[in-house]
Amino acid sequence: MRSMTLFKTTAKKQSGSPDSGQSLVEFAFVLPILLLLMVAIIDFGILFYSQMAVSNTAWEGARAGATIIDPSKGDQEIIGAVHQAAFGLDISRLTVDIDPTQDEPPRNQAFPAPRGDPLTVTIQYQVELTFPRITLPVTGRAVTRMEYQNR
Repeated sequence: MRSMTLFKTTAKKQSGSPDSGQSLVEFAFVLPILLLLMVAIIDFGILFYSQMAVSNTAWEGARAGATIIDPSKGDQEIIGAVHQAAFGLDISRLTVDIDPTQDEPPRNQAFPAPRGDPLTVTIQYQVELTFPRITLPVTGRAVTRMEYQNR
């Protein structure tokens, strides 16, 4: 009868062989590339989230501007709605542009002038990336019709 070998033994490499540190050197070459790739993926996620949040914030500001309660404080209501909707964003890096402002026609005219006219809210946000250390502007814009009555 033949005997079967269950375990195959191989000769161990000598510690002085030229292949002993090859995997460590390869890992040292690949590790910075992998880390850079991970940072780039995270930065892209931050940039994507910021764009989505800024677009939503602009829409909430335009929605608040369309249904203003007190026309004399309309811009304050819009900016307040923008700040409430800016979840996850640094409000100090937000820039709000409202067109037309509350002192410009048709928003400063008597009833029913502004009804149906467009109101544009543009939000710009400065996103800081990790690597490279740069700041990119992200812009969101929303246009809606004014529906409030300034009596």
